[in-house]
Amino acid sequence: MTVNFMGAVFVRVTDLEQSLRFYSDVLGLQLRNIEECGRIANYIIDEKSPLLTLIKTEGFEASEYPTFNLNCNNVLEIHEKLVAQGVKVGPIKNWSSDVNIHIDFDVYDPDGNAINLIEWSRKD
Repeated sequence: MTVNFMGAVFVRVTDLEQSLRFYSDVLGLQLRNIEECGRIANYIIDEKSPLLTLIKTEGFEASEYPTFNLNCNNVLEIHEKLVAQGVKVGPIKNWSSDVNIHIDFDVYDPDGNAINLIEWSRKD
């Protein structure tokens, strides 16, 4: 089997309209389309990224751990802005790997799905 690329990341949500406002207005993502069935919404980040697909689903429990992260600039400013807006966020974490220096935090959508927002730079 040969995998060419990741096509989409799926996020289950209970209220698609409420989630659309969060992912569009709070996170600033670009909505590509809502599928005809009316229960699936696709966000595009850039031409090379997988789609972020919201799927309206009843009766699930959100994980407290993020299943994906979004690479951002100015993570500290984003955290401050989200806190001022009353959005649920986790603490800021600073850490290093063998290659990069990271700063990140989790933000929670209306269903409690954790989304990790991260900024990293190469170690010198």
